[in-house]
Amino acid sequence: MRVIYQLNENYKHINIFATEEFLKSRSSSYGWFMTEKFILPFIVDQKLFFRRIVFTTECIPLLENVSHLDEKVFLDQVIEKCKKENLCDFIYKAQANALFNTYPKNSECIEWGSYIVDIASSHENIFNNIHAKHRNRIRHAEKYGVVVQETDNIVQVYELIKETFTRQKKLLYPSLAYLQKLKDNLQEHIVFFEVLKDNELQGVSVIIFDSQTAYCIYAGSIKEPFSGSLALMHYKAMVFFSTRKLKIYDFMGARIDVSKGSKFDGIQRFKKRFGAELKQGYAFQVILKPLKFKFFNILVKIYFKVKGSEFEDILKQNSKVN
Repeated sequence: MRVIYQLNENYKHINIFATEEFLKSRSSSYGWFMTEKFILPFIVDQKLFFRRIVFTTECIPLLENVSHLDEKVFLDQVIEKCKKENLCDFIYKAQANALFNTYPKNSECIEWGSYIVDIASSHENIFNNIHAKHRNRIRHAEKYGVVVQETDNIVQVYELIKETFTRQKKLLYPSLAYLQKLKDNLQEHIVFFEVLKDNELQGVSVIIFDSQTAYCIYAGSIKEPFSGSLALMHYKAMVFFSTRKLKIYDFMGARIDVSKGSKFDGIQRFKKRFGAELKQGYAFQVILKPLKFKFFNILVKIYFKVKGSEFEDILKQNSKVN
């Protein structure tokens, strides 16, 4: 097991979330855990005197026919490396796109998933695989002149995403500086979409992509968007990337256990109706320094309360300790 801080040319295109261009957009401190079987990118997020590692994707196999046991051994080695070299205080839940096949020992883990759509087919097939209710709304939006197009107005995209998160009492929306870094660093591998009705903004999305997959990392909308406009935005994005020979459109993260009729149930039903498959795996966190982790959570909860929101620790609420 070794930690590398510069990626060899041979590995630069394995996953957009594993690239230096993406990692340096998130943090000035980043790297890759690596053995002959796997590579795992990470960023170090430092707030005050707390250091947490966040994995930006799941373990990426470098050999064929590696097993889940191989992955577990690798993850255990990662944890030992972090302990031995004091790389962080805790390993936080990975990005929403990361679906691990297993989890390390002494971790808190939950089942996690993501809704993905197969776009490696004709545009007609993509449309026909969409649920009838979504198809009707898409036709409705098109009939009334709703337009989906690319935009370079990052400030407008940021403001609408911020408005959406604030309306939902979520504080963890992306900063304008972060969106600008993504645009500057990823260049041709990021697209900002907007959807308009009578030249009035209805919604936006931020999508990054590699040679295989397009990831909808952020989306936002006005409080009451025109009927079908958001469904049309995602459908047009799927067509856009299908034309460019990509295979998957990833909605980025899904909870496995949600209450029927809840906000999350509605969001996930919206994604599923694009003919999406729920790909499942695990998410986990590892607490290396319990006292610092406890203090960190206390400060986070105070911050959220001051801001009029409530901190939700998905892993603490639903995890099992192994």
